[in-house]
Amino acid sequence: MFGDFLKRPNRFLAVCQVDGREVPCYLPNPGPMPDLLYPGVEVLVSHKPAKHRKTEHTLVGVRHRGTLLSLDSRVPNKLLAEAFNNQLLEPFVHYTDIRPEPSYLNSRLDFLLQNGTSKPCLIEAKSSTHAENSVAYFPRAVTLRGQRHIKELMHAARNGYRAAVIFIVQRADAESIRPHDLIDPAFGSILREAVNQGVEAYAWTSHFNEITNEIILQKPVPVDLSSTDFSRV
Repeated sequence: MFGDFLKRPNRFLAVCQVDGREVPCYLPNPGPMPDLLYPGVEVLVSHKPAKHRKTEHTLVGVRHRGTLLSLDSRVPNKLLAEAFNNQLLEPFVHYTDIRPEPSYLNSRLDFLLQNGTSKPCLIEAKSSTHAENSVAYFPRAVTLRGQRHIKELMHAARNGYRAAVIFIVQRADAESIRPHDLIDPAFGSILREAVNQGVEAYAWTSHFNEITNEIILQKPVPVDLSSTDFSRV
């Protein structure tokens, strides 16, 4: 159901107006999104009551520049799991054993891919919702966790693993993605170092079908690691 965003009392709670009443909604994305969530913007809300939930509704999407975007930070892992299991992503089609949330060093990364013959591949997925002038950016705020994950991928690449970071851009209007050096210069620096040391970086956009409420991977886009021109950010 569609409604209007009203306010965000905390990182995981949004209040929306749906069918003329104020509805508290779980927001499955703790990142700052002032360009997407502001009073009066149209949002997509799902109704999923459950005993363990404090709210019956979830804010799952927002209309931005005429396009419906997914805001759910859990979606990228779901999209990748489906794509890996169906061998839909060309760089990873030869892997047949897909394991979610493998432990590595001090973290749980997102996927471990194996096939018994090639190097096992550790993958960390990152979600991007912010884009300007067809360029998506990650992250939206300083991410010490994200920095640690990239460092762990570097360690894996030095110790017998194939390692990759995959950015899922939760919108269809991006043509590339860049590290958001203005927000978190350390992440961008670590990412560039990691790629120089053999960590692979990929990105795919996604499309939110408002008729079926399905989100699908759309197309691969380049990860641009060139020096940032801060006047364009």
